[in-house]
Amino acid sequence: MDSAEQAALSESDPESAASKSHTGAFYDARRINEYQSDGRLAEGSRQMLLRHMRRFEGYPVNISLSSVLLPAGVSLDDPETQGAIKWSSHLDPLFANNIERDSALSWQYFGSSTGFLRRFPGTAWPPETSYGSKEINDFRSEDWFIQAASSPKDVVILLDSSGSMSGKEYQLAVATASAILDTLGDDDFFNLVSFSDQARVIVPCFQDKMVRATPDNVKEVKTAINAVECENTANFSAALESAFELLRKYNQSSQGSQCNQAIMLITDGPSDTFMDVIKHYNHPHMPVRIFTYLIGTDKSGGKNLYRMACENKGFFVQVNSAEEARKKVVEYALVMARPMVLYQADHPVHWSPVFMGGRSGILGRESENRRKLVTTVSTPVFDRRNHSIRAANLLGVVGTDVPIEEIQKMIPQHKLGVNGYSFIVDNNGRVLYHPDLRPLSDNDQYSATLKHKYNSVDLTEVELPEVDTPGFSNNERHDQRFANTLQELRNEMVLQKEGENELTVLTHLDNMKRVSLRFQKYFYGPIDGTPFSLGIALPDSYGVHELNAQQEIRHSHNNVTEHFKGNNWKVHPDWVYCEYNSLKDEESGGEGTGAETTYRDKDESFDTPEEQVLHFLARVGRPGWKWMSVRPRSPQPHHSHGGIPVGHYAQHHFNSQGSRKAEPYYCDRTLVQSLVRDAIVTDGLERASSHPGRKEDRRLGYSMFNVKTTFVATRSGLLRWIDHLPHSEDSPEPHFSEVNARAMDMSWYKRAVDLYATEPEGFVFSVPFNSGYSGKNSSTLVTASHAIFIDHRGHKAPAAVVGLQFLHESLFKHFINITSKCTASATCKKNCASDELDCYLLDDNGFVILSERSEHTGKFFGQIDGTIMDSLVQDRIYRRVGLMDYQGICSDRDNPYTGAGEPLKPVRPMSWLLKYFVSFATYWLSVLPTPIGAWQNTNYYDAQDELDDDETYDYEQPDYELPPEHSDVTTPDYEQRSTPTPQRSHAQAGPRVAPDPAHARPCDLKTDLYVLQPDRLNSSGQNNPLKGKLTNCHSSGCERPFSVQKIPNSNLILLVVDVLCPCGSKQLDIEPLEVVGGAGACGVRRMAKEKMLRKRPGKCISYHPEEIEIKQCGTATSLFRASLYSTIATFIAIWVLASA
Repeated sequence: MDSAEQAALSESDPESAASKSHTGAFYDARRINEYQSDGRLAEGSRQMLLRHMRRFEGYPVNISLSSVLLPAGVSLDDPETQGAIKWSSHLDPLFANNIERDSALSWQYFGSSTGFLRRFPGTAWPPETSYGSKEINDFRSEDWFIQAASSPKDVVILLDSSGSMSGKEYQLAVATASAILDTLGDDDFFNLVSFSDQARVIVPCFQDKMVRATPDNVKEVKTAINAVECENTANFSAALESAFELLRKYNQSSQGSQCNQAIMLITDGPSDTFMDVIKHYNHPHMPVRIFTYLIGTDKSGGKNLYRMACENKGFFVQVNSAEEARKKVVEYALVMARPMVLYQADHPVHWSPVFMGGRSGILGRESENRRKLVTTVSTPVFDRRNHSIRAANLLGVVGTDVPIEEIQKMIPQHKLGVNGYSFIVDNNGRVLYHPDLRPLSDNDQYSATLKHKYNSVDLTEVELPEVDTPGFSNNERHDQRFANTLQELRNEMVLQKEGENELTVLTHLDNMKRVSLRFQKYFYGPIDGTPFSLGIALPDSYGVHELNAQQEIRHSHNNVTEHFKGNNWKVHPDWVYCEYNSLKDEESGGEGTGAETTYRDKDESFDTPEEQVLHFLARVGRPGWKWMSVRPRSPQPHHSHGGIPVGHYAQHHFNSQGSRKAEPYYCDRTLVQSLVRDAIVTDGLERASSHPGRKEDRRLGYSMFNVKTTFVATRSGLLRWIDHLPHSEDSPEPHFSEVNARAMDMSWYKRAVDLYATEPEGFVFSVPFNSGYSGKNSSTLVTASHAIFIDHRGHKAPAAVVGLQFLHESLFKHFINITSKCTASATCKKNCASDELDCYLLDDNGFVILSERSEHTGKFFGQIDGTIMDSLVQDRIYRRVGLMDYQGICSDRDNPYTGAGEPLKPVRPMSWLLKYFVSFATYWLSVLPTPIGAWQNTNYYDAQDELDDDETYDYEQPDYELPPEHSDVTTPDYEQRSTPTPQRSHAQAGPRVAPDPAHARPCDLKTDLYVLQPDRLNSSGQNNPLKGKLTNCHSSGCERPFSVQKIPNSNLILLVVDVLCPCGSKQLDIEPLEVVGGAGACGVRRMAKEKMLRKRPGKCISYHPEEIEIKQCGTATSLFRASLYSTIATFIAIWVLASA
């Protein structure tokens, strides 16, 4: 920023060295590397050496030069633009130095007030690997520019809707108002008043209010202004009085921004200046600026608007087209910047809301099409040059993009553990990042035009507390939600306090098809020098302890890379094990760097994170190796004293970037040595057992169940697997490793760790949703996973998850064979092959794992038999949990989410499966190939072996015959006990499909999900079956008994249902429904958000006593000149006619 101001100052001195050394040449991004058919450079084009770099979205760039991009309507022939392009070229060395010192930075740029954008590193536009037009979006209306250029503001837009504004004039006025609204940010407050014979707020719930300029509120106003009818005459006095009264009310009550205040008057021209009204409210100190926008060419009205603006520290603009409106509304921000420029002292730093940027720079095939979240840091550049007339000009804004994935590197996920996470909240309660932040698609507008689509998601919309209130939607639910502990946590983070809290929240997985309740501890504190607070959430049961098992490798006599042979291992692609801190260090550290400077060659980097890990492990063994820890010590939330030392993080990342240059690379010593330890433990999966009998058992087991893959995933991000069946290259399904490289983030990992609290020996079984099939040769796989915890002095921490995938078809065949007959030692009257019983194996969220009909595999049981599912809820076997999605996506055409399923079809099920699955879990625990005991051989823990190979299970086989006269749990009248469920229209079965992005809109959704209550089934302590029956559900008076039993060591239950008595065809599903009025600005929840606590930015610079001396206040001169020329022409015409 200082360098930019000095460059402009030096360029203005013709005798300065900078001015003399500059030729005025620059790289127009539209004309870089354009060649003719004969291969010669096209006329007017310039050659720039480019190479593709992953760090810059994979685009071909030049890391020594910048290029100039132009929005529509900006001309290079303008002398002021030419001068700014010339002096701003001196920023290139500064940009290059910044990017060399701080690897977290991405694109850097200078946005000139004249309209051009200088972007570093240099690249052609559109990039040759991208698409789009030659012109970019006008960045001067973007948050990073406009909010850095002006302090927060309260704005009242007065829109003339009198009869004279009908037709084209009103459409132009709407375009002007929309352009103003697009410049407002979350630190601003606004309202729009339409006036003709009387003034009225066009959004009823905004009456007598200034509301935050959130995307929802802005969208509501934009929608409303298109419905306004132009009629009657304009009452300017009433409009101005209403605006002044509203602004005065907020100023005196300490509401709103408490900084700039402005009235934006959009009209085709008043007949008066209404100075009596203005003087009454605004003189002598003029606390409210007045900006006027003339629609059309009314000369007399233009004079009045010009005077109104000039005498109230505003600006006058004449608008003749929508393009002109978008270009000229930025003038108000340049006027509001004058006090800042005059003081020449403070340069407030602005952090933009998060937006969807270009392609991620993370290594690996899993991240190729992944887009990254980005925030922009920007600050204004002042004009320090002397001018012949009094002026206070803003030269522009300098900024840099900071990818969120770079910020997340500062809070290593491996320190937070499975199901732990970090998040950042700003002064308005918005999340900068959060694991549940799901930005709405921008339809590739950033890639095409550099237009940002900002996200504004509140913390209370991603942290979902447990709420027991039933019902679909009511005010009490919202009142309860915003009065709980979550609100207290949010308020303290907004105020940047340090502390801790605890809360039971709903966590969801698998695209919101599964839900669980988790008690979490929260630790939070401010990030110094920013508007942000950092928060960390940890599961209370296992998140407060960390397994610290490392392998010292610096002085090791063994080559640790020997434990990473083969291609059956991966590391977490998002985690930083080691990386270079600068581009030059990355090149010098790589192998074979002789070709990286060739034209359009690829940057010297690594293709996969595994390649990067091996590269650094090889370097560890070389003489002179040092563990470089450039980054500060990560937050240590595992300590019970509470506070998080986030100050270290803030000081490094935001204030001490220069330290990176001294240390060329960064390695997380703890993570790397933990990775090596895990690699040693898991090396040689097939050699895990040396007992001949055990090997034979494993071989038979693999063959019996057609096991396709066995795997182990550890706390260090290591994933190993063995393919027991070959994976066809022609298979439409990706290989296990391609979709599970981020193992700790996968559902099977998270759920296995959660299950450990209630089932230490348990497996989590799952199948893909709606993966039912008919016939043979199905490729559907069952995934079974089991968590390994290490116990040390009574404290347990998760170490790994082991598991396997096998063909569902094989398990289905065994199931049919076992359940279709009684065992030799038992007598039974019924089994699951009989027509009288239906049997199901359900998981902990109510999805079918096994039944006699394979086409129901992976289907939600409520769609098969909603009557029984509802009864299981009534009997507290499952709990129905209402889950809100405040980031839902709906179609703006209609509501495509529907809820009914197929007609009910009886399922022929399974029985006698309890003993079978107990044996299955025990067997696989004994033959899974990972030598878990090896983790104990460390300097940190002396943990006992997690598994006992000699352990056996002996369970009594239950009798599922359900005599009508007996029931442990009876539902006397099912119809009366049933909980009403929301009605759905336009029935549609199957998974939810997002609408076309071109017609997508944000909306609130609610869905009912289900969670197993194992304590209900384990009340006897022996997993005895719980029996019940449905009565009075049919006109014949018959009863429908059923039995439920928990499958030990699993997340499953066995459900056996008598089907002789028909009980209707009720169906339940888990498809989301839109909450009517939920996402609109006037909805109950949205209005509650307006009352939420926010913290104003630290600086407000809205007044300077010398600003009154500045006389530039609009473009009225040409208007008056045109009026004068017209008058002279009229006199000449009259004189000529008189002479004739």
